[in-house]
Amino acid sequence: MCIRDRDNQVQQEINKAINFLGQNKFLEAENTCLKIIDTGDNADAYHILSSIKIYQQEFEDSIKYVKKSIAINDGNPGYHVTLGCAYSAKEDYESSIIAFKSAIKINNKIAQVHFYLGESYRKLKKYNDAISSFYNTTELSPDHVGAYLLLGVVYQEKKQFDLSIKAFQKCIEIMPDYAEAHLNLGLCYLLIGDYENGWREYEWRRKIIKESSDKLSREWSGQNLENKTLLVLDEGADGNLIHFIRLIRELKKESCKVAVQCSEEAIPLIKNQKWIDKAITADDFPEHDFYIPIGSLMNVLKYNPNHHDQIFPYIEVDADKISKKDTDQVNIGLVFETDRNSNAHDDESIDPGLFENIFNQEHNVICLDKYVTNETLPNYCSKHITYSNLQDLSIVISNLDLIITVDHLVAHLAGALNIDTILMLPCVPNWRWDMNFRDTSIWYKSFKVIRQQTPGDWTLVMSKLSDHLSGLKNG
Repeated sequence: MCIRDRDNQVQQEINKAINFLGQNKFLEAENTCLKIIDTGDNADAYHILSSIKIYQQEFEDSIKYVKKSIAINDGNPGYHVTLGCAYSAKEDYESSIIAFKSAIKINNKIAQVHFYLGESYRKLKKYNDAISSFYNTTELSPDHVGAYLLLGVVYQEKKQFDLSIKAFQKCIEIMPDYAEAHLNLGLCYLLIGDYENGWREYEWRRKIIKESSDKLSREWSGQNLENKTLLVLDEGADGNLIHFIRLIRELKKESCKVAVQCSEEAIPLIKNQKWIDKAITADDFPEHDFYIPIGSLMNVLKYNPNHHDQIFPYIEVDADKISKKDTDQVNIGLVFETDRNSNAHDDESIDPGLFENIFNQEHNVICLDKYVTNETLPNYCSKHITYSNLQDLSIVISNLDLIITVDHLVAHLAGALNIDTILMLPCVPNWRWDMNFRDTSIWYKSFKVIRQQTPGDWTLVMSKLSDHLSGLKNG
């Protein structure tokens, strides 16, 4: 067989592998490429294998294969892009930046490569470099909604909220039904205390987390509820449940009945609230006249915490389950790690080692962090308390003098119970911690808030916490 015929045959096999890849027939594509390589090295075959390994989350193999492609043909920008994507997938962002820059050096007119580069910079919190890359993306692709979305996210991290809002609005201008842009815009509004616009845009979360059931009646949008039954839908987050449930007290003034969906862990606590008629699981749909997702109560009621008198505590536990303090020390509940399923876990959690020199002999520190075991319990904690439901956790919290916590369910329960709480927040926190309130919270009057000054640096937070605790004594 002549060289030309052999090359044509190899190309036909490459095309076959590409077709298999396009149909998600990964085994067939892989076998085809391996047969090609058996007859001699082939850059495209290695590249296809690399793409398959990314899909299979075998990132080291992906990197190995695409590096072979680059060794054969260093001038193909696509190979460098795939290398960068493989490094990004394994969270080696420094290496991904080098790869994406190599692709751009070969061809700087591919918008998506600039976008990938910007995202790697964003992951490393190199925000100015990320902004530059995203603007390069939009110059090459003016309607690139992904670049505008991440520009909004980066500007928010830099506390440039006006520019963040403009970027999200640009997304919506390009794609009016882009739910993620609307939701991010709403969260930004809420973070700066614009509740009217914030709650309106927050409704777009429902396009992302769709609630649907043929067992639902009419949605409540403010109709008279006298002698009616309202079903409040669970949205899957106990922190939001405790935060938003205060609004149900407002509705009970209309002599209606309210059934609240919630998690199994929350049911004992919700049942204990006299102003809630029924606590049910998220799969239960009792007879009702109206329904509303719990996060939509704020929008329907046009609730602005600046303009409402809030009652604390607004949840209750059985008084006979609250015991007297059994120590002369200050009893402190501590949480240093947020939910590991949260996108903000790394930004909001604090290394437990940073608390080593914070407490003294006057403090009895009880760890409420659910991820801690007896083996990993820090030496400054006297014990670790586990709990099976929110009622038990609320009783534990009610028996403490002070809660020190990151953004966590414990914070919401402590605030709802009106327990003194020190909340430690990252530089740009979750939407509910209004930036207009530097040291306090508009939502919970028992809170003292300590915020980071620099992203990722908890040093000043620890210093302020130590100062606050230094003279604290029981009674």
